[in-house]
Amino acid sequence: MRENNDQLDFTELFLLALQGEITPEQMKQFDLMLKTDPAKIWDYAELMEIYTELSSAGSIEIFNKTSDTREKHNTLLHLLANEESRSPAIEVPVPEKPKEVIQKVQKEKIRYSVNRNSLITLCATVAATLLLLVFVYFVPTTDYEVAVLSDSINAKWGNRDVEMERGVSIFTGRKDMELMEGCAKFQFDNHTLVTIEGPASFHIPGRDQVKLRYGKLYAIVPHQAIGFSVHTENAKIIDLGTEFGVQADIQGGTSVYVMQGKTKLVAGEKSLQEGVEVGRGIAKRISSRTSEISDIAFNDTVFIRNINSENQIIWNGRPTLDLADIVRKGNGMGTGSSEERLNYEKGFTTEIRWGHTSIFETYVPIEDTPFIDGIFIPNGSTIVSSRGDVFEGFPFTNGVYCADLIANPKPGTFVIDGQPRTIQFGGQEYSDLAKSCIVMQSSNHGITFDLDAIRSRYQLRIDRFESEVGLVDFDGKRCNANFYVLADGQLRYSLLGYNQKGILNRVSVNLKDTDRFLTLATSENVDQVDYMANSTLHENWCIFAEPVLVLESSDQEF
Repeated sequence: MRENNDQLDFTELFLLALQGEITPEQMKQFDLMLKTDPAKIWDYAELMEIYTELSSAGSIEIFNKTSDTREKHNTLLHLLANEESRSPAIEVPVPEKPKEVIQKVQKEKIRYSVNRNSLITLCATVAATLLLLVFVYFVPTTDYEVAVLSDSINAKWGNRDVEMERGVSIFTGRKDMELMEGCAKFQFDNHTLVTIEGPASFHIPGRDQVKLRYGKLYAIVPHQAIGFSVHTENAKIIDLGTEFGVQADIQGGTSVYVMQGKTKLVAGEKSLQEGVEVGRGIAKRISSRTSEISDIAFNDTVFIRNINSENQIIWNGRPTLDLADIVRKGNGMGTGSSEERLNYEKGFTTEIRWGHTSIFETYVPIEDTPFIDGIFIPNGSTIVSSRGDVFEGFPFTNGVYCADLIANPKPGTFVIDGQPRTIQFGGQEYSDLAKSCIVMQSSNHGITFDLDAIRSRYQLRIDRFESEVGLVDFDGKRCNANFYVLADGQLRYSLLGYNQKGILNRVSVNLKDTDRFLTLATSENVDQVDYMANSTLHENWCIFAEPVLVLESSDQEF
């Protein structure tokens, strides 16, 4: 029998099964050996014969005293050899001599002796072999592995009696799974990836299907797994080589969104089933009451498509990274906190200081996140990266700053003339509850992002930077500010001497694959001879609205 360094060999699995100590994983391996290698059936019969013979001969007590499976393996062979040496010889019948013609023949009776143990062994072997053949070929194995829980983020499971750690195998016999919150990703044996967002209830009955009671599911199906299906209370979605999302309501309705390829959608009672193809960029809904199929608006960001707990990535298909989220100490995909702010003396901090004015002339590296290289105060010829890139075009500001650099402030954060204010442009709110923004209060701010660190982490190509810039209209006071976008210290965009409040200006800057650093900055547009006499520092509420890095493709791998 062959040895396998990675798995137990057939004899050891046989012994574990015989003792009732075999695990489900080992039983699956044992069952697979019998099904894929017919010779193993005869190995099984041979081992059963050996065990039965030892049992009838009384030697099994020595065998059972051995606790280690591999020792049992060696003991089994040793006892077999001893039994063979002690076994009584079987009398062989004497061949009949050629007949001679004589008048009277006295025929001698020949006695055949059969070993009793051999007879018992033969009967036991035949019975065991027949039982095994019936089990392997006629009794279906209902509990086998079909998928693995490959990852999860903030997952809380309703089945408290079931361990749902990363890497756990999913068997067909497992009960319905209930994901109370968070999200989980499963990799099937056929390489299909399924990401489920809580709250959800579902069951995995096979390697090519999921039964979704309620919740959101996104499936990425490779070519070799075409035919993968998702079943809901009133519909069946059959993959035809796609990426698609399914949302099943508790009330029974089903919505289907196809991101790539196409699916076949079957709705209604089985006797009335009619399938329709749903192609890329199309969304359909099946009524819980009538099972009618209708068109709905397509949304390519409604599902969580992929996750990576190591980097805390929750990917919803949006082809951008949010720089405001990174300023909040996030990963660009919504993991940041509005409590975090960047201070030019302390770096990231949650400390709030009001009415503070300082002069700072040093580039400050930020080590708490790899995506931010550093921060600085624009002031004439200024270092704008840790590599030492210098931009000469800033006005002289004497390095004055009056506030920390923040992003997505909470509504009502700013108090102007005794009243709490929320940033708005054209009636659109910019806060942690609405659209994102980087706030550079009182001008004179600079932040540099490390594009190479972002490329390395997400394994993607960055196509361009997009945003809108403007001055918040909190009061009617005068304002005068400059906006800058730099790449490796070189000017790519500027808006100088800007003094119109409440209006946003579109910015789009193409980025080369060789660009290492992206810098966003604002400053006062002042008379360099007499800085404070012409200062509008406290009236310049500068923001970069929805600042994002646009990725080349939305189909990202993690």
